[in-house]
Amino acid sequence: MVGGGVDPATPLERTIATVWSEALGRERVGVTDNFFDLGGHSLLLVAVQNRLQAVLGRPVAIMELFAYPSVRTLAARLGDGAGAATVTPGAVPAGLSPAERAARQREASARRRSAGGRTP
Repeated sequence: MVGGGVDPATPLERTIATVWSEALGRERVGVTDNFFDLGGHSLLLVAVQNRLQAVLGRPVAIMELFAYPSVRTLAARLGDGAGAATVTPGAVPAGLSPAERAARQREASARRRSAGGRTP
């Protein structure tokens, strides 16, 4: 399920989910949803980066946003939760290689274009 599956459990997860929801124009974002599968793209990610930095009051590297594309993995990376050391980049969705992830991002962009949505 894409778009709001699992609710945020921590304050940092709630903050990230809220920023993503606003940027993506979605009512809700689940913690296991992939930013790019929800319609996110690199230009939108820069806006998310700026908003997160303003809200959190600390730097957030753009590469972290690419490497940790779910609310849960990003929150763990940014230090919310004991599992931060065990989360691996690109953990969501599980089992996809970088090439497969790129292909899914291209497919999502093509679907948005054919549906009349915004394009990257």
